[in-house]
Amino acid sequence: MKIFLVLDASNLKLDLKKLKVNLEKAKNIEHKWVPLQQWHIPLCPLGEVEAKSLDEIEVKLNRILTHHSSFVLKLDGVWAYPRQDHGRLLWVGVQNVKELRSLQEEVFEELKEFIPEETSEKNFKPYLPIVRFRNFKEVSDLLSPHKNAHFGKVRINKLIIYEMTSPGSFPTYRKIKEFVMNDEKLINESHISY
Repeated sequence: MKIFLVLDASNLKLDLKKLKVNLEKAKNIEHKWVPLQQWHIPLCPLGEVEAKSLDEIEVKLNRILTHHSSFVLKLDGVWAYPRQDHGRLLWVGVQNVKELRSLQEEVFEELKEFIPEETSEKNFKPYLPIVRFRNFKEVSDLLSPHKNAHFGKVRINKLIIYEMTSPGSFPTYRKIKEFVMNDEKLINESHISY
């Protein structure tokens, strides 16, 4: 099975009305919005993994998350992958804070035997995928009004293993397992009296 580790962002509410209107007006751009319940920030692809390895991966993730509390990320701008003039995916920019980098580095270290060789933690750039196109499209005009948009913040408190159930332009995913971050530190800090 082809699996991915992602950070859950399904509780996020973004005001994307203008982008939706612009996409509907655009001619010849066949697109599909990522379902809201699957909004996520990719953390690490694990590639093809045998079902029997899932137990080991789950044990390692549980161990990692015992010392990672939830954290907040800012969301800014709408961009295209791989390039503005030749995009296949629209995404919202995500702040790369030290808590996110620390989690990502530890996941890469602990799960390196499952991570495809061509994947490098040095190239990690957090993003939130929102729209996929069937074919590569010139989208710079579509995106220009949204490059400096500020979308607020999202609290990250869950890590999810997704399995890609069908590849292609509009891939589909199935949630395999969800892991909640250790918020004991956050709870303890909220009970401090001054």
